[in-house]
Amino acid sequence: MTFEWIQLKEGLLKKIIQKGKEGKRPRFWSEVTGKLIKFPLGSNQDNSVLLPEENTTENLSLFRIGVAHDELTRILELCIQLMDEGEVSQFRAKTRNGEWIEFQLYLYEIVSQAPPMPDWDRSEVIRVSKQLKEKGVSLHRGKQIIDSFYFFGRALKLLIPLEVRLTHDLSRNPENKDEETIRLKDEITSLVASIYNNLAACQLAAAHYRHVVYLCDQVLERTPTDLKAIYRKASALFGLKQFQDSFDVVKIGLALDPTNKAIVTLERQVVAACNEQEKTFVKGIKKFFH
Repeated sequence: MTFEWIQLKEGLLKKIIQKGKEGKRPRFWSEVTGKLIKFPLGSNQDNSVLLPEENTTENLSLFRIGVAHDELTRILELCIQLMDEGEVSQFRAKTRNGEWIEFQLYLYEIVSQAPPMPDWDRSEVIRVSKQLKEKGVSLHRGKQIIDSFYFFGRALKLLIPLEVRLTHDLSRNPENKDEETIRLKDEITSLVASIYNNLAACQLAAAHYRHVVYLCDQVLERTPTDLKAIYRKASALFGLKQFQDSFDVVKIGLALDPTNKAIVTLERQVVAACNEQEKTFVKGIKKFFH
């Protein structure tokens, strides 16, 4: 049976070659086995008779969904989650730089099927989130900023619903708070703040200053004395040329730690920028009334 190409979303097309077990698809954190075969783009041959490029067949042994650390593997993860067990399909996908890639996937088996995210127990959410965060930190140290951002975002996506649920549980029973729930809430709050801080570091590296300010505010809402968030927020405001606002944040940081070298250095830059801005303003006023 020949199937037609269908567009799943912009930049992603799929053509089924062999149907699988309908309704049995892998989820985030599932492990699968399969085979990946890359093809020359635009070969226009029929389904299974396509000829693969040389040395482009790859066996996917216990491939974990959710741990991709580059764009191509993330595309592969997405495609696998759009397949039924036992299915063979061909995909065309567009990369960030505008190039198209074409490949055939055979999803042999879902070896371990993760439960739906809402059904994860608390310990599993925390464990997986920490793993994702650690991987993100490792990638950031290796200057893989976009890939590290992806991992931090995944970790945060898992934790936020749990943080909201714990906050709700504690607010419902303020007179008789469960100590274990309080301890867990504190742990989650600290972890969420840390991940927001890491996301801010990624955005600061990309000079996305408004995003940095938002992310740092999320950190400071949870941990008001976090010096890294204070420094990054002040740096972002400086990048936005909001020098007085940056100076106000710097003063908060110096009140907490007057010897912090990064904040002291930033203070000198902000003060110089404020003075220069004031001089420019005064010159403008003089010209106006001259």
